[in-house]
Amino acid sequence: MRADAILETRAVTMRFGGVTALENVDFRLENDELRCLIGPNGAGKSTFFKCLTGLLKPSEGSIYLQGEDCTGIHPHAIARRGVGIKTQVPSVMNTLTAHENIWLSARQAQSSCEANRTTEEVLERLELQDIATDEVATLAHGKRQLVELGIVMAGRPALVLLDEPAAGLTGEEVERMIEVIHELNRDAALVIVEHDMHFVRSIAQTVTVFHQGRVLTEAPVEAVMADPAVRDVYLGKRA
Repeated sequence: MRADAILETRAVTMRFGGVTALENVDFRLENDELRCLIGPNGAGKSTFFKCLTGLLKPSEGSIYLQGEDCTGIHPHAIARRGVGIKTQVPSVMNTLTAHENIWLSARQAQSSCEANRTTEEVLERLELQDIATDEVATLAHGKRQLVELGIVMAGRPALVLLDEPAAGLTGEEVERMIEVIHELNRDAALVIVEHDMHFVRSIAQTVTVFHQGRVLTEAPVEAVMADPAVRDVYLGKRA
């Protein structure tokens, strides 16, 4: 693997009994790149994401993070290698405040004083100072999503893996999330699984389209949106 790739997969295949969910998926992400994964339900993108995050171990193939083979290691071990992960399942501690959640993330790899500085910086970057002392359980969905991203940011990851960050957000919240994603991309490469095509258009540089467990195409976002094959299998009127 070349040194400028932060993430690469080679011939990743995932089988569940007699069903092949992924077949020979080759994928490559450069340092500081932002990539969206799209595709119809059952296309394999969520299974691929779970392989990247360590929730699933591929039946065949290899996954490399910054040149090291990380195939099949657990999510906590992946996180220790500088990867921030946000899945659809909330990872916040509901009885703690937004500040406390973010501080605990920062404290895992930083001194107490450094964690204090990082927490204040993240709260400011995400404009969450006004709810910093609120328990996360009391927050609206959009604010909870931002707190979760704050938890990811506090770990200072080199790579961030996000699963449908725009899900359940209002139009205004989606626009704010777009700003946050661009903010994250200043310091980290990102892989984002997403269905909201407005969101994808607004953030993506390159899009990887999954279909029937394989990569159908991979191209700049506007080329993907105009591709008849992509429209046939997925986009339709949504583009």
